[in-house]
Amino acid sequence: MVATTRIAALTRADAELLAAARLRAARDQPYLAAALFAMVPVSAPGFGTFAVDPWWRLYVDMDTARSWGMASTAAVLVHEAHHLLRNHHDRARSLGVTGAHHETWNLATDAAINDDLVADGLPVPSPVLPRHLGCAVGGFEEAYYRSLRTRPQAGEHIDPACGSGAGGAPHPHEITDEPADPSSGLDPVAADAVRSTVAHDVAAATASGEHVPPSLVRWATAFLEPQVPWTTLLRAALRKDLRAAVRNTTPDWSRPDRRADSSPGVLRPGQRSVRPRVAVVVDTSASMQRTLLDVAVTEIDALLHRGGASPVDVLVCDQEAAHPQRVRRLGDLQLSGGRGTDMRIGIAAAAVLRPTPRVIVVLTDGETPWPACAPTGIAVVVVMIDARGRDPQPAPTGAGFRTVRVTSR
Repeated sequence: MVATTRIAALTRADAELLAAARLRAARDQPYLAAALFAMVPVSAPGFGTFAVDPWWRLYVDMDTARSWGMASTAAVLVHEAHHLLRNHHDRARSLGVTGAHHETWNLATDAAINDDLVADGLPVPSPVLPRHLGCAVGGFEEAYYRSLRTRPQAGEHIDPACGSGAGGAPHPHEITDEPADPSSGLDPVAADAVRSTVAHDVAAATASGEHVPPSLVRWATAFLEPQVPWTTLLRAALRKDLRAAVRNTTPDWSRPDRRADSSPGVLRPGQRSVRPRVAVVVDTSASMQRTLLDVAVTEIDALLHRGGASPVDVLVCDQEAAHPQRVRRLGDLQLSGGRGTDMRIGIAAAAVLRPTPRVIVVLTDGETPWPACAPTGIAVVVVMIDARGRDPQPAPTGAGFRTVRVTSR
């Protein structure tokens, strides 16, 4: 096999045919338009089908396209766009798909895509469907793949060839070079930008009542609302600011300077690490959900103990800030309140505590005005608790704020 290293251009007639097929595909599934027109066509005469690589290059045998006809060629373009949108290449890598199992994964992804396309009436040529693999309809690619691994004979007479962009085996026509510019392929950042556009278009189509294949709705929902546990995000945000606080030191005459030998006769103090001071502002207005609040308080409590920031100053706040409480275990805190909300008051009250906190954590549902920026020299981590079914409140946008969203289920 000879590796290709340059884009093989289409003839004028082939380019016109492919352009017409893209327009037909965009009419069939208009929310895919951004992906359909982002793919970079590469002529692959004699290949016998269409395929994609991870750089969004679309390898096309236009003689085969003529034999398919316009409607089926458009359906194949939709099929290949689904491979790229669903990131089948990276998902295969995450599963550890290697060697001979590339074809098994390609079969699983083809079945998951074609299940919806055929149900929508798109004339995919010789489609691989879940029933051909002995699988139930409506399943996920990973589930189909695991099922096929336990039954190697299933699908053994089907030869998938969607290319490395589908997580399948690379084919001889694939270009080995990474794209130098958008005309030769998409890098991961550009690819994710296209995915984001399509995900929003799918969400908009669904909201307006248009029919969208269920698996594409699932994909768009997962893309727009990544299921990263909020506790993981909170840990990352808090640890970053706690580490920054711990790195600070203060002069200490009770311990010798480690570099005293380099300057004999000169007295210099040693250095002592500063214990990170943390204040927690708890929104206790009427709109707050106590269950989520208890979970967030418990998580923060554990983090502060592990980070050496206990005890902490806690201020409960609705439209006024209560007197600060010095507590060693946040779970024992008695919360009171129930009126309106103004977290600016709580943040300001925390900022004037002595000693000055290096980090302020704010627990709130976001129904509050925010200061223009965080207090000077203080990082503010906002834990925003969003209620399911309610429009999320805007997060603070000023300098020094870091926001973690928690969604109630």
